[in-house]
Amino acid sequence: MTDQQLCKKCVFPILPEYASTSKGNCHVCDSPEMYAHIIKPPDNEKLTQLIEETRKRGSGSEYDCVVGWSGGRDSTCMIYELVTVHKLRCVAVFGKTPFTPQEIIDSVRSIAKKLNVKLIEVDTHKNHQKIAAFCLKEYLRTKIPILINLACAPCKYVNPSIYVHARRLGVKTVISGGNRFEYLPSGPASIDVSSENRYSFASMLKDNFARLFKGVGVLASSPVLFRYLPTFFNAAVLYVNQYSIYMRLRYSGISRFDYYHYADWDENRINQVLKELGWKLPAGCTSNWRADCVFDAIKNTAFKEQVGFTYNQALYSNLIRAGKISREESLLRLEKEGVSKERLAEALRLCGFPEDSLNSK
Repeated sequence: MTDQQLCKKCVFPILPEYASTSKGNCHVCDSPEMYAHIIKPPDNEKLTQLIEETRKRGSGSEYDCVVGWSGGRDSTCMIYELVTVHKLRCVAVFGKTPFTPQEIIDSVRSIAKKLNVKLIEVDTHKNHQKIAAFCLKEYLRTKIPILINLACAPCKYVNPSIYVHARRLGVKTVISGGNRFEYLPSGPASIDVSSENRYSFASMLKDNFARLFKGVGVLASSPVLFRYLPTFFNAAVLYVNQYSIYMRLRYSGISRFDYYHYADWDENRINQVLKELGWKLPAGCTSNWRADCVFDAIKNTAFKEQVGFTYNQALYSNLIRAGKISREESLLRLEKEGVSKERLAEALRLCGFPEDSLNSK
């Protein structure tokens, strides 16, 4: 990390395109309102309330909840907690992509049996691989960072699938495993919504308009994207997350919440659970975060090149601000958790590109 001027408080870079009000700090650390909703403490009382409401809604049904499962560390640990600690009867919808490592698929199937969880496997958009390759090609031509985000648009098609299965099974609660610390206060796909209630109806309405406005600019810069415009629109607006206006209205009879927005996100606890469950780290993977998708190697490489930071830097910076990890430990981990050349080569191969396409070091 020595080739980059980093914030003195966290490990986020001091980027020239953002103004900083205090010497040596990044623009995020200088703007607490940008991350107050990210680092707020766990709310065990609210979590208990949500779990009990889930149990009541499931009374008389075969299952209490449907859980979105990527096969990654957080959603895997969440399912374990829901089943073993909260004693909920869960259905897990596992979203597979062309970039999901076989080790993750094997772990999901094995863990579902261990936990006695009904497993439903769904695939992302049928053109996922083709769209990812198309976006990567456009990125290499234009160097517009958000094109790398659009490559992941087909993943969003898993979101409505989860609700389709919940409705089919008569389940009235959907639980997801995303944690607040993963959110980027700034980045090519970030939307400036600094509300305490990030997913309120009003915030999501503002979010939708912001995404549409940003999308017009991207299309103007790269008109060829019109080829997959319906997919990009659905992914960025309708299916972007379970709190979108469309998802709320379309599946209004189903309650939803993110487990780690209320439960304490404890990395040591998560690692212990993964070990107990026999969850396996994919070959060539240097970090258990985002281990469920090899395309992450392309995203981190491109973002580092064009935006100046990686997703890992953003994650650890949030964890530092929340007091979850020290800056010194974060620096050491970033040195060890750089982009895996093996995973980058695999992701590029799946997109039909040679392994030196991004000229990564």
